[in-house]
Amino acid sequence: MSVGSGAFDGTFTLRSRIDEGVPATNPEELIGAGHAGCFTMSLANLMSEAGHPPAKVDTTARVHLEELGAGFRITKIELDTVGDAEGMDEAMFADLARQAKTTCPVSMALAGTEITLKATLKEHG
Repeated sequence: MSVGSGAFDGTFTLRSRIDEGVPATNPEELIGAGHAGCFTMSLANLMSEAGHPPAKVDTTARVHLEELGAGFRITKIELDTVGDAEGMDEAMFADLARQAKTTCPVSMALAGTEITLKATLKEHG
């Protein structure tokens, strides 16, 4: 499988969904990567607009696939983000992270799935 931009070209298999250690991707992994990327871009933009451009924002998205009845469903996505920005307090960071979760286009596309968020701001001494 490859994407139109040429940025990704790799193996895409059902086995990677159910077997550990298979060097291939699957739909859930791609959705998680897209969601983490979109959320991070939205959060970084909001931080910059608030006058605190981030030195770094790292986000992980954990996608939960469950068998429900006769098929499988993505039931939950856990976003875990850590930001680093001078002069920003934890409350502002958490608020901007919630805004990014709500307004990022991928979050909106996945509105039928429970999306949780943990936001941590790196402390500056």
